[in-house]
Parts: sequence; structure tokens; C-alpha cells
Amino acid sequence: MLSTRDGSIYYETHGEGPPLLLIHAISAGAGMWSAQVDRFSRDYRVIVLDARGVGRSSSIRGWKRIREQITEDIPRLLSHLGEESATICGVSFGGVIAQHLAARHPQLVDRLVVVDSYSDTRPTSVSKALWLASVYAGSPSNLLPRRTLARVMRDQYRRWPDAAEYLSDAVMELRPIDALKSRCAINLVNFPPALNAANYPILGVVGENSWPRSIRFMEELQRAVPRTQLVRVANSNDPTPLCQPDAFNDILAEFLGEQ
Repeated sequence: MLSTRDGSIYYETHGEGPPLLLIHAISAGAGMWSAQVDRFSRDYRVIVLDARGVGRSSSIRGWKRIREQITEDIPRLLSHLGEESATICGVSFGGVIAQHLAARHPQLVDRLVVVDSYSDTRPTSVSKALWLASVYAGSPSNLLPRRTLARVMRDQYRRWPDAAEYLSDAVMELRPIDALKSRCAINLVNFPPALNAANYPILGVVGENSWPRSIRFMEELQRAVPRTQLVRVANSNDPTPLCQPDAFNDILAEFLGEQ
């Protein structure tokens, strides 16, 4: 457990080698990365955590600078572990936090992996404006009864039974207000200028069955930041590391091996 001035952050490390830090999907917690821990802890020091507001970590403070609160726990964790930098990989919510970290602390990033996420959600088009409005309107769904949310997860992920089981269990541990805060905090972002100002390699991964507009968001990242390598994963939804863990692991291993 990492102690901070305003709480504590749960984390685990597995294996030895170059550090690989994995940031989970919203409210999913460190356990969603078990397949990646098994694969990559052979050659890497794999670091997983419960982000602030999730699982065994402290709650989010107030309603201001929430994205910064969550993100700034990561430099503290890396320093605590004696790591000067790491490969940073985030999926969905975690992809936003990973990019926010990369924008604020580029010196901490050896490589950046963005999975089933987005980089620029400014309402610069009708479709983006409608998406942004729908996400804000849907954010209170985090306050629904946990059993209702668990049924929704099982239904939405019935094609991916392992993901359905994990996510339905995860929402039974949901902290509704923290989840609502996190969801609202990550909606409006613009990371390409900061990503273009840096030079770390970037991998984008997106499931071909992900949520509406997800593929377009990831394609927009590749166009906005041309050094981004984008890989689409067949028969996968957000989060791809849970829906297609073997395919995702192969993609990540190839990216890490190329650098």
C-alpha cells in the first residue's frame, strides 16, 4: 500500500525487469490484468494498482481536479518503487489517465499504450458533440443498484464469458459516487498536442466490437499523432485485455519487443 498525504493507493508488483505499469478500466481494479501479469511478469516488473476511488484505494476528494488527483498518484507510486520511468498502458478510463500522465510527466514514459480509449473529445463536430452529451447524460447510471449493473455487464459481454464474469463481479464492489466522479472527469480531453511534443513510441489498440465511435476515436489519435501504431482486434469489446487477452498479449509483446 502506498501512503499519501490524503489517503492510500493499493498496488502490486510482479516479476523483475523493465517496469510495465497497467491502468485498469473504470472501476475494474487491478485484478482485470491477471492474464497480462501472468504473461509479462516473466520478463518485466509488472505494476498494477487500484486507482483512487476504486477497490482498496482511498476515495476521491471533492469534485475538483479529479483527473489530476488520480493521475498524480502514479508518479508517487513510481518514485516509491524506485522507478524513474516505465511503459505506461491504460485501457478505456485507464487510457485517459495514461495519456494525462504522459502529457503532464513525459519524462516518466518510456512507451505509451492506449487501449479502447480516446484522446480528443472536444465537441468539434456534431457527432462528437452528440457523443459527449450522451456520455454526460449516461454518467448517473453509475448510481444504479449494483445487481442491476451486474446484469447489464453479463448481458453486454455475453459473447466474452470471462470478461462478463469479471466485470459483473467488479460492479458488485462499485463505489457509486467515486465512479460517477471518475466518469465525469475523463469525458472532455485533448491530448494530441502534448503527445506530439514528446517522442516516446505509442501503441493504440481497439476492439472491433467496442462501443460506438471507439474505433473512430482511435483512428483520430493515429491521424493526430502519426507515430502511433494502431492495431484493431477482431471479436473484441472494451476492455480488449479482458475480452481477448491472448491476442492483446501478443500485440503488446510485439510492441515491447520492437523497441
